[in-house]
Amino acid sequence: MAQRSLSTLPTMLFNLAALALLSPPAVAQVPTVLTVGPAGTYANIQDAIDVVVVGQDTEIRVQGLETYTENLSISASFTSGSILLSGGWESTFNIHNDDPEDTVIDGDGSGVLDISIGGGSLEVRAFTLTNGFATQGAGVFIMPSGDAVVTLNKILVVENTAASAADALGGGLWAILSGSQRLEIRDSDFFLNQAGSTGGDLALAGGVGINAAGDSRVVIDEMEVVENHIQSSGADISGGGLFLQISETAEADLQGIFMSGNTGDSGSGDVSGVGGWWSTSDSAVLRVERVGCVFNAGVGGDTGPQIRSTHSGLSTVKMTEIGVAQGEADGLSLDASGSSTVNLVNLTVVDHVGTGLELMKIGGTATLTLYNTIAFGNGVNFSDFGTGVDRGSNLIGVDPLFIDPSELDYHLMPGSPAFDVGDNTPPGGLGSTDFDERPRIADGTVDIGIFEGLIVILIDGFESGNTSAWTNTVP
Repeated sequence: MAQRSLSTLPTMLFNLAALALLSPPAVAQVPTVLTVGPAGTYANIQDAIDVVVVGQDTEIRVQGLETYTENLSISASFTSGSILLSGGWESTFNIHNDDPEDTVIDGDGSGVLDISIGGGSLEVRAFTLTNGFATQGAGVFIMPSGDAVVTLNKILVVENTAASAADALGGGLWAILSGSQRLEIRDSDFFLNQAGSTGGDLALAGGVGINAAGDSRVVIDEMEVVENHIQSSGADISGGGLFLQISETAEADLQGIFMSGNTGDSGSGDVSGVGGWWSTSDSAVLRVERVGCVFNAGVGGDTGPQIRSTHSGLSTVKMTEIGVAQGEADGLSLDASGSSTVNLVNLTVVDHVGTGLELMKIGGTATLTLYNTIAFGNGVNFSDFGTGVDRGSNLIGVDPLFIDPSELDYHLMPGSPAFDVGDNTPPGGLGSTDFDERPRIADGTVDIGIFEGLIVILIDGFESGNTSAWTNTVP
């Protein structure tokens, strides 16, 4: 290699600086903005979607305080670039709000929103999607391809119906991911949707249904699934609220989900997981944190639990801060088979007519663990079918002294036997927070159940009597 003396360094630096001055700086692409509504360029949302240029970043602003009777489709021909479709804009299209009820898309008896993009990213934000009718995904149908990223943010999906003489799938939403796609659902609600088979076949996912395979990824962060319904005249039906099937090497992260008042009617068939039904197989990964499930009920030949969870193959599952309460039959039923690993940590399963918590380890070399969990006030608090379920630091059949179960207040009263007796290092680890998103360990040792510590106006340590935690805030 040729040697350069220090005397040549100033000239080299000057030449580099001059070259930099001649090269234009990198400029971020400015999105193309399209406006829709009475004061916009386009009267209809679909008209704006149809002029989006592949490879560009486009923002479609939709005027709020309006109802748009449309059946929207974003097709596989969109393979790169980005689209932000957002409602709630005022007439100058400079100010907007994120209240989904301000901007309504009415499907008028057909599917409301069909997303089949082949790549790039799409975010749909601040809309109500209603009055849809289809055999699957009546409110939202999602089947992307390539490396597409789809985000639903602050969406209200209400009163949509999936109906068919054969299988009916996803009244509110039905999504199929099969490769490297990513689906995110954030701060969105699914109310009063239904899926019904008129011919006695499958009915799945009254509210939300997701089937993820390949290397796909699902993220759900803050979602309410309330009073959705599934119905069939004879087949077994599942997932009145949330139906989730994860396979191959797909991953799913669920947190901050509330499922309430979902129902199922199967005639002579079985109703399973009328609040939530989720499964993993192959090498899939599922992480579930901070889920509440109450008042979900089924009618049929055999009315199953509010949550049904089944795991096989080499799949890995961690479920923490799960509260299941006040069901007319069973609470949470879970089985692990094959070589799957399932860790359950800090659950509260209470006040069911039937069995509160039923765990089944089915053959193979599966690992199934239960730690830091309360099961109380159920017809049968805990059933363990099979052998080898690893259990530790649980409170089964012992009154944990809840504040007010009649008002769904399962925080702990002073003197609760659940205080400071949990395992700080359970298999799979603790959750990142408790159900209230407070620090999981308050006084050195974790509490049992979904809530940590006492509820006080200021979380400052006063309630513990430890005066070293007191501080003088007076100037």
